[in-house]
Amino acid sequence: MRILKLPLAGLLFCVMALFAGCKTSNEPKAPVALTWEMGASDIEPGYYENTFILKNISQKPLKKNWTIYYSQLPRGVKQEGASEVKVEVVNGNFFKMYPTDEFASLAPGDSMRITFLCTYKLDRNSHVPEGTYWVETVDGKEGSPLPVALKALPLPSPESMSGYPDATKIYESNLRLAGAPALVQSDILPSVKKAVAIEGDNVVLEGKVALAFPENFAGEAKLLKEKLTGLYGLEVVGNASVKIVLEELLDRKEAVNDEYYTINIGDNLIKISAATPHGIFNGTQTLLSMLKDKQTPYLLEAVSIRDYPDLAYRGQMIDIARNFTAPENLKKLVDIFASYKLNVLHFHFCDDEAWRLEIPGLEELTAVGSRRGHTTDESQCLYPCYDGGYDPDAKTVGNGYYSREEFIDLLKYAAERHVRIVPEIESPGHARAAIVSMKARYNKYFETDPGKATEYMLSEPEDTSRYVSVQYYTDNVMNVALPSTYRFMEKVIQELNAMYQEAGLSLYTVHLGGDEVPRGVWMGSPKCQELMKEKGMTKAHDLSEYFITQMADVMQKNGLKFSGWQEVALGHTEEAHQQLRGQAAGVYCWNTVPGSDEVVYQTANNGYPVILCNVGNFYMDMAYNGHPDERGLDWGGYVDESVSFSMLPFSIYRSLRVDMAGNPIDLNNAEKGKTALTEIGKKHIMGVQGQLFAETIRSFDGVEYLLFPKILG
Repeated sequence: MRILKLPLAGLLFCVMALFAGCKTSNEPKAPVALTWEMGASDIEPGYYENTFILKNISQKPLKKNWTIYYSQLPRGVKQEGASEVKVEVVNGNFFKMYPTDEFASLAPGDSMRITFLCTYKLDRNSHVPEGTYWVETVDGKEGSPLPVALKALPLPSPESMSGYPDATKIYESNLRLAGAPALVQSDILPSVKKAVAIEGDNVVLEGKVALAFPENFAGEAKLLKEKLTGLYGLEVVGNASVKIVLEELLDRKEAVNDEYYTINIGDNLIKISAATPHGIFNGTQTLLSMLKDKQTPYLLEAVSIRDYPDLAYRGQMIDIARNFTAPENLKKLVDIFASYKLNVLHFHFCDDEAWRLEIPGLEELTAVGSRRGHTTDESQCLYPCYDGGYDPDAKTVGNGYYSREEFIDLLKYAAERHVRIVPEIESPGHARAAIVSMKARYNKYFETDPGKATEYMLSEPEDTSRYVSVQYYTDNVMNVALPSTYRFMEKVIQELNAMYQEAGLSLYTVHLGGDEVPRGVWMGSPKCQELMKEKGMTKAHDLSEYFITQMADVMQKNGLKFSGWQEVALGHTEEAHQQLRGQAAGVYCWNTVPGSDEVVYQTANNGYPVILCNVGNFYMDMAYNGHPDERGLDWGGYVDESVSFSMLPFSIYRSLRVDMAGNPIDLNNAEKGKTALTEIGKKHIMGVQGQLFAETIRSFDGVEYLLFPKILG
């Protein structure tokens, strides 16, 4: 018998290969692999070369019966001349490539280059193609999707990109902190208005602490007790040498606003005083912040603190539509927001890419609109996007929604921590998930109940309008001439109202979106043309104005005020302005890139209540810097904690230190020739808000990374 001798390494390799073969033999895989690379820039003005290298890794030649799908941040695609493989946009950020008649075959082991042009330069790794999968058609039937391995080659010369954090830039940034004074006990975030050292013995917390409070502060006392025990290991008892007292402010005239509080520490007593539970809560968060980074026993120096916020609205918007954040993780964020005295969570639960909240009576919104996966007609789910995968039933950031009960629970949880939730229904644009869901409802009931089928339709089958949104969607705007559109909106608003009532809360406002309605919309709609003729309208903006004034009336009828992005207050007739000013709870001004930054103060001066959402300071989804490995967008510049800290609500033109190219801004002349904020306008600056849109987020880790520490600014 002949024995073949192998080196140990070779033997191990064979064994591993055998087991690997056994493991994968029953798991279908795509017969191809892809490599992607960025090519030359400005091949044509505004276009950049992209190439896929397609390799046949199977044992058979490739035929013409396949399609490869992938996702990428939205961009236009152009291919010149004949090509063996066509690349095109399906819709939005969903693409496909497939063989044309020019394609002959691709032998096993062979590769081919597929080159095409795209709009938008790609300068960071979170923008490369992703979510690639293969679908083969045999005898007219599609096979199951199979994942395709994709390798993205390094981007060319990242060091030359604007905002790249080279050693000099990092050093100069850190140099600003040189010589900073040492921190003291009351140096916390957000900083307190006034802290004065007082006579008295310091307080030492160790082991046990007593807590006294009146019944109207019981909720705040409960949360304080949980934190003292959970974070600092202090046992809260009825009697101890050190006592924390929560008490009502004796002189209510002293309170500057509802969130005013005082803290006095000394002689074994910590006394927090306020006129309201919210004020008491803020005081407890200050106490907890002063304990951070201390070692047991916790030493608190004798001090008197007086504090209150300058702005009543301090919010953070979280986009759970584009990529999903689960309820338990959103609760974690609410906890952190409350600890830094943010008091509003802007709940962005729907957009083009998904609808994430259960609405009784409109089950299709979540049955279809909360799921993304492979589909040719979107009757059961939406197209894939943002690497959410092709399986609509998989537990990914592409799929998921909040049940009615989960949302009510979130409302209660936030309210206990004095965080108000403002829900947003994106309309009339950014509404694709709702539109597709209502089409699915139409198809479900058309034959059995035509009235039910059309009851909440948001689109008109006869509409021939041609448009492309900023995110490259061609069908994402509600038809504002259909009575069913307003029926849908009121239904959702009423269901939201019912959820708040069940949570024991009052819904004050619903954010209606209103942003980024693309050019060309509604012009091919027979219903819109009829309405324009009836009302004497001459342009598309007249329809936008009609929509927002109608919706303001719907809101008022339901006892609510409306909110919206800045577009809801722009370009209207004076008659419309007179109506909307009195019905608006907040106009969220976001577009402050050069050339658009005067809109903020123009809107405030015009009498609208303004929430400052400046992209250059407060868009948390902007990357920290120009390094290609930093996730995020960069169309509005780069945002880190120093940039968010630089925001000056009453001097926004001086709120950025560098322009979008990284060049220093002359702050002495930044306001020159710009619209000034009037005294009346100043009274209409209601607050500030950070935004976290989720296009580049793929997990809750990504949410945390982009929020912290920049939100602390």
